[in-house]
Amino acid sequence: MHAPAPPAHSPLTLPVLVLVSMMGPLALNILMASMPGLVSTLSTTREMVQLTMSLFLIAQAISQLFIGLLADRFGRRPVLISCIALYVVSSLAATFAANIEQLIALRVLQAFGATAGLTLARTIVRDLYHRDAAAAMIGYVSMGMVVAPMLAPTIGAFLDATFGWRSIFLACAMLGLTGLVLTVLILHETRPIAAHGATVRLVFTRSGELLRDRRFLGYAGATAGSSAMFFTFLGAAPFVTIELLRMPPQEYGFWFTMIALGYMFGNFLSGRLSRRLGIDRMIRLGNLASVAITLALLVLVLFGVVHPLALFLPAIAMEIANGLIMPNAIAGSVSVNPAAAGAASGLTGALQLGISGVSSYFAAVWSTESALPMAAIIVFWGLFSLTAAEWGRRAIP
Repeated sequence: MHAPAPPAHSPLTLPVLVLVSMMGPLALNILMASMPGLVSTLSTTREMVQLTMSLFLIAQAISQLFIGLLADRFGRRPVLISCIALYVVSSLAATFAANIEQLIALRVLQAFGATAGLTLARTIVRDLYHRDAAAAMIGYVSMGMVVAPMLAPTIGAFLDATFGWRSIFLACAMLGLTGLVLTVLILHETRPIAAHGATVRLVFTRSGELLRDRRFLGYAGATAGSSAMFFTFLGAAPFVTIELLRMPPQEYGFWFTMIALGYMFGNFLSGRLSRRLGIDRMIRLGNLASVAITLALLVLVLFGVVHPLALFLPAIAMEIANGLIMPNAIAGSVSVNPAAAGAASGLTGALQLGISGVSSYFAAVWSTESALPMAAIIVFWGLFSLTAAEWGRRAIP
């Protein structure tokens, strides 16, 4: 019996999904250069300013759960339009924030609005494409998403220096308004027929079924483990390289860009190869490569070879491997039950952000005198991703 054909869509659908999926990463990172100045500008403390980032991440993790469920209950399009509208309104309101408390509250609302683009872009891609093709398309969407955190700090610094920090939120609002107009004009409802008319109880039932499904847990675990490898490195590497190795910050910025380009290349390979090889083979190739690469990093650190090249070249190779894993694992997780694709995307994203955030924190705390804790944690998550994927794959009939 053949699977039902995906719904027709505009050739502009994928570029629009790339745009709306960029809003979250861009909004998260665009304020970084302005944060030190906000301490004096808003007469507050560094800890309070840091909450504009920390609570943004927490709000992203929580909102993914609700956004996915709402999209399965009411449809992708109305939820996406409502969330982008919230993003626009909260960004505009942030330009008038009178104190740090108002700014923090508006950043949380901004996060709730922006996260829909990321969560529902994956869901809509799965609605429109069959599983292996969806992995290829998610790879291309992820390539666009990587551009946002690469460019956002530079854009934010320019806006702050030229027009002041409030202009950053005006720029976010303009981006959101563009995404909102294009979403209204171009994106159609893609929710599968099987999900139409689903009651709230049925939506929660399907979500519970996902959490008991080995296939979903395997794909979600591979996504979370792969993501945690990167965020572990991201959490500890600035201290290890800048403080211990005395690397200039601008040099670290160069290497971070190379890591992001490595992830983009891995996603490009997924876009080219996933239809031909299938998502499970791509995940396995990526996991085996990442385990070998991270073990090599651990061996170098154990033997005292702590040099920028010994840290960053394995990290670049690791991100190429992660580019093979993540779009395919995400496509797998949202394909387990297409009628619950929104919930699957939300659950996967929440698990991914939650584990990555915790791992990043502890890697930074523990890697104060040596790169060894960072390398050991990265190896752990590489093995975790491989184990989860293989465990879940054995449940596939």
